[in-house]
Amino acid sequence: MLEEQIRKIIELRHDAPYAILGPHYVEEERALIIRAFLPHAERAYLLPGDGAGKREMQRLHPDGLFAARFPGVRELEYRLVAVDAGGQSVTFRDPYAIHEPSFSATDGRALRQGTLETLFTKLGAHPRMKKSVVGINFTLWAPHASRVSVVGTFNQWDGRRHPMERHESGVWELFIPGLGLGELYKYEIRNGDGAVFLKTDPLAFQAEVYPKTAAFTRDIQHGHDWSDGPWMARALETPGWELPVTPHRVTFDEAAEPGPERVASYGQLRDRVLPYLLERQFTHVELAFWAAGETVASYYTPNPRYGRPEELMAFIDACHRRDIGVVLDWIPPLIPREGQELSWFDGARIYDRDAPGEPGMLAFALERPEIGNFLVANALFWRRVYHVDALRTDARTYAARLGTAGAATGLRFLIRESAPRPTLAAAESHTLTRGRHADPHGLLGPHPLAGEPGLSVVRALLPDAEAPCLLPEARPSLLYPLQPLYEGGLFETLVVANPDTLRYRLGAIERGQHHVFADPYAFKFSNLGDQDCYLFAEGNHYQIFEKLGAHPCQVAGLAGINFAVWAPNAQRVSVVGAFNHWDGRRHPMRLRPGSGIWELFVPGLGEGDLYKFEILARNGHVFLKTDPFAFHTEVPPGTASVVYDRAGKHVWRDGEWMERRARNNAWQRPVAIYEVHAGSWRRKPDGEFLSYRELADQLIPYVLEMGFTHIEFLPLAEHPYGPSWGYQISNFYAPTARYGRPDDLMELIDRCHQSGIGVILDWVPAHFPKDAHAMAWFDGTCVYEHADPRQGEHPDWGTLIFNYGRHEVENFLIANALYWLDTFHFDGLRVDAVASMLYLDYSKKDWIPNRYGGNENLEAIEFLRHTNAVVHARFPGVMMIAEESTAWPNVSRPTDMGGLGFGFKWNMGWMHDVLFYMEKAPVHRRHHHDKLTFGIVYAFSENFILSLSHDEVVHLKKSLLGKMPGAEREQFANLRLLYAFMYSHPGKKLLFMGGEFGQPSEWNHDAGLEWELSRGKSPHRGLQRFVAALNALYAQEPALHQVDFHAAGFKWLDAGAAETGVLAFVRKALDPREAVVVVLNFSDQSYPRYRIGVPYPVGYRELLNSDAREYGGSGGTLPDRRVVAEEFSSHGFAFSIVLDLPPLSAMVLKPAPPKLE
Repeated sequence: MLEEQIRKIIELRHDAPYAILGPHYVEEERALIIRAFLPHAERAYLLPGDGAGKREMQRLHPDGLFAARFPGVRELEYRLVAVDAGGQSVTFRDPYAIHEPSFSATDGRALRQGTLETLFTKLGAHPRMKKSVVGINFTLWAPHASRVSVVGTFNQWDGRRHPMERHESGVWELFIPGLGLGELYKYEIRNGDGAVFLKTDPLAFQAEVYPKTAAFTRDIQHGHDWSDGPWMARALETPGWELPVTPHRVTFDEAAEPGPERVASYGQLRDRVLPYLLERQFTHVELAFWAAGETVASYYTPNPRYGRPEELMAFIDACHRRDIGVVLDWIPPLIPREGQELSWFDGARIYDRDAPGEPGMLAFALERPEIGNFLVANALFWRRVYHVDALRTDARTYAARLGTAGAATGLRFLIRESAPRPTLAAAESHTLTRGRHADPHGLLGPHPLAGEPGLSVVRALLPDAEAPCLLPEARPSLLYPLQPLYEGGLFETLVVANPDTLRYRLGAIERGQHHVFADPYAFKFSNLGDQDCYLFAEGNHYQIFEKLGAHPCQVAGLAGINFAVWAPNAQRVSVVGAFNHWDGRRHPMRLRPGSGIWELFVPGLGEGDLYKFEILARNGHVFLKTDPFAFHTEVPPGTASVVYDRAGKHVWRDGEWMERRARNNAWQRPVAIYEVHAGSWRRKPDGEFLSYRELADQLIPYVLEMGFTHIEFLPLAEHPYGPSWGYQISNFYAPTARYGRPDDLMELIDRCHQSGIGVILDWVPAHFPKDAHAMAWFDGTCVYEHADPRQGEHPDWGTLIFNYGRHEVENFLIANALYWLDTFHFDGLRVDAVASMLYLDYSKKDWIPNRYGGNENLEAIEFLRHTNAVVHARFPGVMMIAEESTAWPNVSRPTDMGGLGFGFKWNMGWMHDVLFYMEKAPVHRRHHHDKLTFGIVYAFSENFILSLSHDEVVHLKKSLLGKMPGAEREQFANLRLLYAFMYSHPGKKLLFMGGEFGQPSEWNHDAGLEWELSRGKSPHRGLQRFVAALNALYAQEPALHQVDFHAAGFKWLDAGAAETGVLAFVRKALDPREAVVVVLNFSDQSYPRYRIGVPYPVGYRELLNSDAREYGGSGGTLPDRRVVAEEFSSHGFAFSIVLDLPPLSAMVLKPAPPKLE
């Protein structure tokens, strides 16, 4: 048995040399036997450590097997002395005297499973101390070898000298005591067929320059005294990539002229590269010291062609001390076949396999767990030993080596293709970059890589971007630089991930600023469903403002803004803003087929971001447009839309008002409207506008003091041109930002409601301006307007007319009406310029008749009916008011009765007639008496509002006070008389601001009212008190408001006194016992003891007299403010009263209740 073992040692076939060689205590002989295989020795001696003198060993075999026997000794420290034929002796420690394997069975199992991350500390040549003896421990994985020996300069490259012991895992190990650093070595490997191979250590830490391939013994763990502790500590705290990352790539060439991009040695890196990195502020340097196709002796050592490992370590340390990271090109996916040490390593191809289509190259045998382990450990080696911050490889290589395991914990990878090939056809990329692609999501963002499961291609359109990259959220240790494979700023990268589950951020430097953002094209999100598109196309999507425009939302856990815009004829629509430097190339939107709606979710945006839509028309022209559905805008003259989140902005406190409004019958309620232009009612001392909240503080108390029931604001929707007073609207869904935010307007209206004041909005669906940033020619075609100017333009106003026959346009306007009522709780809409909508020939010489040959705008009529029907159904109690100046019938009658569906109509005829009359000097008024009385002829054909509006006090028409004839006293008396007539006449009331105190100048939208006039005892103050008294009386007396729209509520007492200028009539309530008598003297003559017939034989109490001194009059009021009817017939009545009528005066008398006998 022993002889057989010795024969195997001699024949180099033994895989367990420790079983024969070295010291062995034989129990039967009670002796220590020491054997040594010394093939070159003629004689051998043993030197005991106790100094007993050397002892010659017995030759057991002529090939050099020696032995020595020590009876009674169990252990012995000793050295061996070998004497060759020339008499030269060598003394050394016996490699087989110490048997303490460093590679354990646990290590072996981990290696077989591919999980031994510390492989580079287990395999290779490592300095060790065993039993207080220093030496080198060699370990090598060669599972198919029948014998492995360490050879080198220390044993004259004799494979017989140092055979290694085989572990069950296929790892061979041998500790050679006394062996130092710097020794050259290799492994001599014999396979089962007896073939012998001389191989370099795959885990050599330093090697000779190829074509020499021997390795050096090194203490690589102590190769450099590192001073980058703070840098490494930060890396532990944040193991993922921190952006921005701007790497500078450096290659090596022995013949290169040293420079910042190529050097000839590691030593030149500090002198030539590092200063350049600092000057240009690069964050990382990428080192590529293996040339393409270069044969490598060991992938665990820097290329020895350019210097020693410690030189590279010193450069990395210096970079870290200056906050520069180091990236190393990793082992390439294919290795050269020529001179390849790893191929047929132990007689079998354990490391490699053929590379299909690459006859000169080999691939790693990744199907073997041990090879995967070898590569993972290599990655960790560069991090832990050389402090390298990242390895550069390509996506396929990473996926093959590490993708599924997610190994190499704590190490970053820069994943970039070495020879990238575009995955997109040139025609498609050209269509996208030229803005001609209707579905950018189909090309941009993540997409599966054809034929390669587990890989995605991600494309990003980033014109003018520098150093763009992709950072996966699930794997922040991976960084994918985006590569410019196409023209026009289109980048792409391959990513190790499934596109359906890939979540990532992009980083880029644009215009000198670095920013990180989520990719909008990573999400195919839509805020619109098919039903939304269908209803919009039908004109019946009443909440379309919740779908189109800019809406905050969350997609896949990311907050952002979903943009949607209707531009059916556009070639391309992009959302632009400060977030993308207003660059329309950056965020092209996706077209929903068949709908004309373009949509894009942009993560990372939020409330307050400015935006517009850049629209490429089919003729190639580019338009920059504001969002028609924007809820907020810049303060003019800025025209950008502003992202605004309506949710939770205002907590309404007007619930009681809203419930009461729904129950009330506005037709029987007092409605005294104060018409206000928010920008000029009052200004701050510095001339600036009052905000919505400041208006609430100042306007509400004033309206309460004056007794108005409602405020009607001139249009509050955003408008670019201030002198249009808001009637040329650019953003129909955005309250003008001149006075604040939308929630500020909500607060104003809420506080009005809490104070019992209704709020009406002047709404303008009749036309819109031609401003280039607004809705005109929105997508390069006439989208919102008619294409034919005979239909699409208002020649007087220079504005465009909505195409009411287009369902989407009709939907836009109807939803807009509902938006103001729902979002802001407005109590009514005064619809501007209805007459211009009803007639195709309104103020036109050239026009197109309707399909029946008439001048009626049938589409506009249908739109108005549709709007009113929907509003009344959804918001009971809301007032829909038509500013309609013609004799169009049934404007304020329900749609089911053939009407337009309005609740009220402005009585423009009464206004013009009465003002015409009042402007005349009293001496001439008798010729125009019919102007006062004609209004009653048609007063009950519609539900009229009597209006003295803003239109009557501008454009050289003079103020209301200025229209009145006579000296100042007569002017104020005339104005009080006018107001008394209006308030006593059937119909609801409206008065424009400033009229209540008789502002003498015309209204100026650029300044506040002349409030100083209403102070003190001026006639302006008296007029102001009179209007307040009128409002109080109007609200107090049911006869003045309950029956405004039926003849039963009115009766003439005297309508024919043209010569005297006196009018007298009775107003009645629903209860006919509730009545008032109104007597008006439009003459500048006083009429003492003027007899007027009255219907009730009772006493009459004076409720109001415009000539009272408190109102600025002469004091011609009734004695005791009472008069009693006499049984004296007059004006067709059996009873009459006698009054002293001051000139230009009005009296309101109330009969006492009749006494029942």
